[in-house]
Amino acid sequence: MLATLRALRVEKQWRGRIVLAGMIVPALLVACGPKEQAPPPTTTAPAPASAAPATTTTTTTTLPPPPPAVWRSARWGMTPVQLLAAFPGEAQRLDKPVAFGAPATGSTDVAIPSCDVEGVTYRALFGFGSGKLDRIQLSALKPADTVCGDLEKALTEKLSAPTDRSSTQTTTKTDQTVWKGPEQTVTLVCAENAALGFRSVTLDYAAGAPK
Repeated sequence: MLATLRALRVEKQWRGRIVLAGMIVPALLVACGPKEQAPPPTTTAPAPASAAPATTTTTTTTLPPPPPAVWRSARWGMTPVQLLAAFPGEAQRLDKPVAFGAPATGSTDVAIPSCDVEGVTYRALFGFGSGKLDRIQLSALKPADTVCGDLEKALTEKLSAPTDRSSTQTTTKTDQTVWKGPEQTVTLVCAENAALGFRSVTLDYAAGAPK
């Protein structure tokens, strides 16, 4: 009987130890297990500043186109030096000024003494009011009887119908035909005295239309 009591006491002690060990081991596993690391703080990098495209300013200077030619290379507003350069070997300074014919007045010392235009030989005079080209006058040197009519036809095709006509009769018959425009006035003067065998043809270009 005594032996049985001792055996029961020993068994009870062992059971207590087993239960205690079962409680300690899980606690140790929890305490010694790897700790869950907190996620690293999120760092938001600032967006790079957008580089504004370089602004290139280009300054373009647009020159106005040259005025249209009045006659061959001549343009209104040319200086005598420019006109002489525009007609190398043709235009020249005269020793003495030459008077313009009707309808112009005054004189000039810049001229082309002789030039051929569509089979007709002309003398070209250039006038410079205020130092700028403002008149060109062509005088036929030996005009045929068809020259005046041919010029009027060609000018009408180019400039439209004449804006004015006039005719005078003395010992010489003089016909004047005018084309007025915003840029210039063109006047054709044809004079003839059949009895004397006299004939003259003058084509006058004047800058601007008269007021």
